[in-house]
Amino acid sequence: MTKINIAIDGVSSSGKSTMAKDLAKTIGYIYIDSGAMYRAVTLYCLQNNLINDDNTIDEEKLREQLPNIQIAFELNAETGKPDTYLNGQNVEAEIRGMEVSSLVSPVSAIGFVRKEMVKQQQAMSLKKGVVMDGRDIGTVVFPNAELKIFVTASPELRAKRRVDELRMRGNNDITYEEVLENIKYRDHHDKNRKESPLRKADDAIELDNSTINIEQQLQWAIDMYHKTIGEKNG
Repeated sequence: MTKINIAIDGVSSSGKSTMAKDLAKTIGYIYIDSGAMYRAVTLYCLQNNLINDDNTIDEEKLREQLPNIQIAFELNAETGKPDTYLNGQNVEAEIRGMEVSSLVSPVSAIGFVRKEMVKQQQAMSLKKGVVMDGRDIGTVVFPNAELKIFVTASPELRAKRRVDELRMRGNNDITYEEVLENIKYRDHHDKNRKESPLRKADDAIELDNSTINIEQQLQWAIDMYHKTIGEKNG
């Protein structure tokens, strides 16, 4: 059966990772969370004192230590979805916290970090049958992906969803205002960074998921997948 690569981009906390994971599981594709890779690098920076007092990154030390950062994904038998591993340790919970969220945008904007992550991501996609989500998948990582999706929703709705997610994980100290401020900051930073700024690919299909639920979002993505496969085979 014909296999394609699927690129899912979008603004932060828009639900693109949920879509990508569910779609990959449904159609039997490999899911790669590119954002988790940058979050893992950010966590490494925090763990190894590479964050300066003003929250800038010690790029010289990070460049030296980048070869020591090994990122992998392993399927979680309980959830049926992949967890992120940093140097052999499961860090799926740690990379989703607000400390990492507040620093991941500047880390992901560093040119040599993006170059290395893109290199690894492209290597993962050579055999096709990959679903990857992030900020620049359809424009930089998989410019030739057969199906490109761009997911968006209002900052306020994304903040509410993010707060609900964090509280489900037991983080009850976080406030809606704090999350909303973080999302607006990340939107601005992602769209204005010099390295691979966030933008919708010219041939991407946009989905504003503000008024639909997760199940409806998944069905929409499945429909787009079958349409693309049909066009490719037709």
